[in-house]
Amino acid sequence: MCSATVILLALSLSVMHASTAEAVPIGKGKQLFVDDFIIDSQENLSRILHHPQRYSGNPVLTGTEAWERWLLEVNGRPVLYDEETRQFRMYYGANLDDPTAPSGTRYKVCYAVSKDGVHWTRVPLGQVEWQGSRANNILKWGENWMRRPNVIMDAADPDMRRRFKMTYVDVVNGNAVICKAYSQDGIHWRLNGDGEPVRGGANSNLLGWDPHIGRYVLYPRVAGPPTRAGRSRSDAIGRSISADFVTWSEPEPVLVAEPSDRNRDFKGLAAFLYSDAYLGLLWIFEGEKSAEAELAFSRDGIRWQRVSPGEMFFHQGGPESWDSNGILPVAPVIHGNRIYFYYAGWNVPYTNDTVIKQRNGTSTTIAPPNAALRRVREGWIENGTRKQWAIGLATLRLDGFVSLRAGHAAGALTTKPLEVAGATLAANADVRGELRAEILDEDGNRLPGYGAGDCSPIRSDNMRHLVRWRGKTNVADLRGKHVKLRFTLHDGDLYSFWFE
Repeated sequence: MCSATVILLALSLSVMHASTAEAVPIGKGKQLFVDDFIIDSQENLSRILHHPQRYSGNPVLTGTEAWERWLLEVNGRPVLYDEETRQFRMYYGANLDDPTAPSGTRYKVCYAVSKDGVHWTRVPLGQVEWQGSRANNILKWGENWMRRPNVIMDAADPDMRRRFKMTYVDVVNGNAVICKAYSQDGIHWRLNGDGEPVRGGANSNLLGWDPHIGRYVLYPRVAGPPTRAGRSRSDAIGRSISADFVTWSEPEPVLVAEPSDRNRDFKGLAAFLYSDAYLGLLWIFEGEKSAEAELAFSRDGIRWQRVSPGEMFFHQGGPESWDSNGILPVAPVIHGNRIYFYYAGWNVPYTNDTVIKQRNGTSTTIAPPNAALRRVREGWIENGTRKQWAIGLATLRLDGFVSLRAGHAAGALTTKPLEVAGATLAANADVRGELRAEILDEDGNRLPGYGAGDCSPIRSDNMRHLVRWRGKTNVADLRGKHVKLRFTLHDGDLYSFWFE
């Protein structure tokens, strides 16, 4: 699978764009190239969409336990890194038949931890009895279910009992609803503790606390418009906000399928903050055939664009792989110098149809709903391959979503006027040839001492190059001034820049 894709059309988002007469207030945030927000002009540069690289030992977690039975999933925001304990925490789904549960399935959440994000340990919790034993890692569920958990650590909440917050799906009074839960330790939860659920529905993605607006933000799945494929409606992405995590606004649609998407549905948006931008993994379901993810972005969390419509940022696996039928990546974890993308993957049919076709030898039979999942729970092995839902990992370099690439011919990028907010200019770049930077005034004239000839050439791969002019990195004399930056690149990829 290719690790990068050329985006042929330059993106331009009108939201918050400054005119050439105004300085863009970038502060010390990293400036990504998912759009043209800070770009004034560019020459001989291609915008490249990079793809997460799968861990070679995938899947990292499979359903080997009696309460899992080869059916594991992650959904929403189920993984976080705890700086205090220095470990990853994962809240994953394990769903088995139970005639006493709504729809005949007991959706439940299990808990695991990891020091490196690769090797996971199930933590015995003793909260739930399963087949006569409490020796398991199952979290206590709500009235009927605990499904699709979104978990955040909220250090700003003065109430330690609400330090961990969760949204999850339960069935209350016969209806699927999005509920809330609170915990001091992330293990013992007060389920739906403040009464009313967030709203009805079976899927949502929690962004968490948004410091830009001082609100919690949730992206639930909502009804979209009719499709060109003839269906009366499609699935779309909505947005709901809350000041206290208790009372939430009615969701408003923020991302809907285009007419050209035909039979595609937007099943979810795993949104996350990245420096000053909002990014999201848009779950694209192609009817019942495949599930993959595009990369989406926004400058305000409301008006979203797809970086490259129709081009997948995260692909399903190859024909013989464990994730060949579909993948569902969740909000990533940033740790060290990598971005960790966990995802559910499966190699069995995914269907919501009333019936599915199931091959048995040379004949084709009609199977009841969810027959493929029931076969998985029974230990389905075909041609020596385990049929399953499992959890995988893929990673990306910091800021590595999109780059501006130059080949043998030198490329150049000039920014809009920016306000210098730090004492040093840094860049994330993989340079096979050479990268130089110069600082210009608002009219495009080189500032003395900051020309390309004064700049020490960069000729390596580093996620934090410090730009030097005449051997010095200090640009404190320009702090608060409005300048343009001009990067000249030969044979390399520029991922981001920032002041620090």
